Amino acid sequence: MIEKLIAQLLKELGQDVNREGLEKTPERVAKALRYLTSGYDRDVKDVLNDAMFVEDYDEMVIVKDIDFFSLCVPSKQTVNAVGGAKPARLVRVGDRLWTLEQGHLKETVVTQVTSRKTREIVEVRTTAGRFEVTPDHPIMTESRWVEAQQLAPGMKVEWVNPKSLCRRPYQAAQGYALGYVLGAVAADGSIQQGRRVNLTVKRAEFAEKYRVMFAEAFPGSEPRIERVTVPSSFLKRDIPMLRVRTVSRAIGEKLCRWLGISEDGSRSKTKTFEFPKVVTSSPEMMQGFLDGYCDGDGYATGSGGRFIVSHNRRFLASLAEYLQTPLARTGTDDGARIYVSSHWHEAGWYGKHGFRQQSEFYVPLDSTYTTVIDVRRLPPAMKPHTVYSFTCEPYPTFLIAGHLGHNCEHHMIPFFGKAHIAYMPRTRIVGLSKIPRLVEMYSRRLQVQERLTTQIANTLNEALQPRGVAVVMEAIHLCMLMRGVEKQNSKAVTSAMLGSFRDRPETRAEFMELIKSGRGLQI
Repeated sequence: MIEKLIAQLLKELGQDVNREGLEKTPERVAKALRYLTSGYDRDVKDVLNDAMFVEDYDEMVIVKDIDFFSLCVPSKQTVNAVGGAKPARLVRVGDRLWTLEQGHLKETVVTQVTSRKTREIVEVRTTAGRFEVTPDHPIMTESRWVEAQQLAPGMKVEWVNPKSLCRRPYQAAQGYALGYVLGAVAADGSIQQGRRVNLTVKRAEFAEKYRVMFAEAFPGSEPRIERVTVPSSFLKRDIPMLRVRTVSRAIGEKLCRWLGISEDGSRSKTKTFEFPKVVTSSPEMMQGFLDGYCDGDGYATGSGGRFIVSHNRRFLASLAEYLQTPLARTGTDDGARIYVSSHWHEAGWYGKHGFRQQSEFYVPLDSTYTTVIDVRRLPPAMKPHTVYSFTCEPYPTFLIAGHLGHNCEHHMIPFFGKAHIAYMPRTRIVGLSKIPRLVEMYSRRLQVQERLTTQIANTLNEALQPRGVAVVMEAIHLCMLMRGVEKQNSKAVTSAMLGSFRDRPETRAEFMELIKSGRGLQI
């Protein structure tokens, strides 16, 4: 019902709820609202959980610096900014950050930076690296956003190689040229470390055609032909060859993903790639693939057709099935070949279907997934960490050490900050961990800061019957930062003083001095 109401609200605001970017907004808002109001489902008795004790102690008890909202990045943690990674503390309004939108790299702009202090930090280690964030910082997994503290070993999180972020973003042009490059690389090329694309051949006309096709398939690339010598085990000597070489992770990763090969290390030229279904997106691209492969590992027949030869039987079997042609062995080794008619594309030729589209043209995603190895809470720091929160547009997400995270889109425009709570026992004390839980319970409701402050104070007063209770809350309100007066440095401080904290100025002054000690009331 909540999702339907949010969808209706968006329609009333003149938005298309089915457009990209809004499709999952009703679900996301509903989930956020349930989280932000989860305090209604909890009772004070459950929170305090019989953790009150009789104790002969009548001095002040203070629990300070209780965070009641946090989605932030530690100051030293690197954030992937356009132009080079930056520590979070150096990110400024107007900076451009890298992010991922449906797997593709995009730029987003920082429109607001806020900071606060905390002692709660978790370290997440994955097979691709490590990063530190606050416990409830959302990280994108294979299926949904998950708080960092809820990640578990074995879970997959979305990731892009940070080394890729400084690359030139070559765009792939659909057509004959791209099909030719895929065919030539599959037949006679190699890709090392996902970025060194090499084609080493003897025939000058093949090398030149490949160079021209490569430049057309990836506009702006400038592959070069180099003269090299390659040792021949058969001839027992070095032989002159021509090598067409391009070094680009942006191109290399795309070729690897189209061909279904690993992006790590080097690869076999003949045994590991798969038939790239993307070439079936158009007759021109499929023709280019066949021509490129035949120029590398094929030969012509007198009838105008050609034979494609390979030791990669899985690839040949897929191609033979597509072309509706038999797969034959070559000699005594494990090689195989198929016949490619010059009429392969014509429907009805010898009863065959001819060209058949089996894939839409697509460019492989920039992102992949890395596996969580370990998540651990760092020991509480003697000195609080400064953590930073970024509001970004047009995308609210950003990359942290290549991993996709985001600051929650503020659906209800909340406020966040710290609470400082003290009480002077009469006969009963309460477990210290229960006080932050009490703050959490009341803050996860539709609130105003004034009500939140008095609710916490009154609850402790009723439960403990102490000689006095003091609550001070200081918060940044996004309604002031994002709309209305738009005062970026404003914060609100509220207090509730009961019993001796109200009646005795010296007790109140002592409390205020203690919570200011060493921190100057900074959020």
